[in-house]
Amino acid sequence: MRRMYHSQMPLLPRLPLLLCAVALLSACTGLGGAGGSADTAAVPPPAAPPPVLAPYLDTLARMAPGDPSRQEAELAATLEAAQQTRSSTDTLRYALALGSAGHSNSNPVEAKRLITELLASPNTLDPTETSFAQAYLREFDSRVALYAELARQREESEQKLKSLDATADRRADALAAENKQLKRALAEA
Repeated sequence: MRRMYHSQMPLLPRLPLLLCAVALLSACTGLGGAGGSADTAAVPPPAAPPPVLAPYLDTLARMAPGDPSRQEAELAATLEAAQQTRSSTDTLRYALALGSAGHSNSNPVEAKRLITELLASPNTLDPTETSFAQAYLREFDSRVALYAELARQREESEQKLKSLDATADRRADALAAENKQLKRALAEA
């Protein structure tokens, strides 16, 4: 057993050197692949969204944070189109604009209701649009749940703050009464 330990001894000092060599070789092969070889050219570019989603993506782009007047104009335009045509696509565009985050009129609760009603009723959305609407329905549902949780926590914090204020007021009153008694006792003494 002692002989086995000594036979591995010369390998131990060489271990860091071997690990460095392995790391250097793997780094070199990683750099070799980044030089524009045929392997990197074979990676396909990201797929473009289906053309049917283009109007929705345009609406979402115009609702992006940054220009409140642009956002208001887009929201008004999508509302007007939805009210005039009553089409499924215009209703979905309005719901997306209304529920999108980052503008003062954002209302994910109403947007969720509009999409839920749209999907529950007969509509003219194709399967891609339906999947898109369902994805945004989940997003709006998550935001509504998040807002509800924030409201609950805010209410809980306000209740705790009121309780602390009441406790502090009672403590201050008790200290004032005690101070008054001590002053009276001191005066009598």
